[in-house]
Amino acid sequence: VLDGLSSLDLRLIERILTQTYARIVSPRVSTLRQYENGTDNVYGELLPKFVSEIFRITDLRPGHRFVDLGSGVGNVVLQAALEVGCESWGCEIMENACVLAELQEHEFKARCRLWGFDIGNIHLQRGNFLENTTVHQVLQEADVILVNNQAFTPELNDRLTSHFLDLKEGCQVVSLKSFVPSGHKITSRNLNSAYNILDVVEKRYYSGCVSWTDAPGSYFVSRKDSSRLHAFADHDVGL
Repeated sequence: VLDGLSSLDLRLIERILTQTYARIVSPRVSTLRQYENGTDNVYGELLPKFVSEIFRITDLRPGHRFVDLGSGVGNVVLQAALEVGCESWGCEIMENACVLAELQEHEFKARCRLWGFDIGNIHLQRGNFLENTTVHQVLQEADVILVNNQAFTPELNDRLTSHFLDLKEGCQVVSLKSFVPSGHKITSRNLNSAYNILDVVEKRYYSGCVSWTDAPGSYFVSRKDSSRLHAFADHDVGL
């Protein structure tokens, strides 16, 4: 039995994920095309090599908690549980994707048992991640959060950003669009903004990383860091 899951070859991880997907999702993939363009409910997948890179740059480890907000059919949740061995959570609002995610979880666990792999605990939640009380509690102890917000409306991004105020220090949020506007600065008029506690770094992904295009693009890693806000507040008080 392998318990050093981080040493698993990505090709083997992809093989298990692909077999699971082919058995469960591929025969029913037409149900995912019912997502409505122009809303928050647009479906797209991050591919395994990109996901593996995200795990690497965020230093996700077996003792950590990973959360995928808008987890679709659960691919990334399953990959985190296998590749890293961490506690892995997902929340999805669309009913058809939730059904496939739960079927994938069952198939995936059976395949991992067949290979003799120990995996991290998997938790799939249904519903709106902004309103799910379990998810809200889980986020407060999360180490890495993934949000494929490529097609989210600005309103949803803003509502989600306010929830980041409750994250623990050092938690990292990986997203396809930045939650912090370019050029944002802390001022005495915006001290309560969640933008002030996120330290954002822009990174690049390349071809073969996402399902909706083969073109390269940007993604963002935001770390909760309240030190700049505290320093500004202390300086403001001292004036």
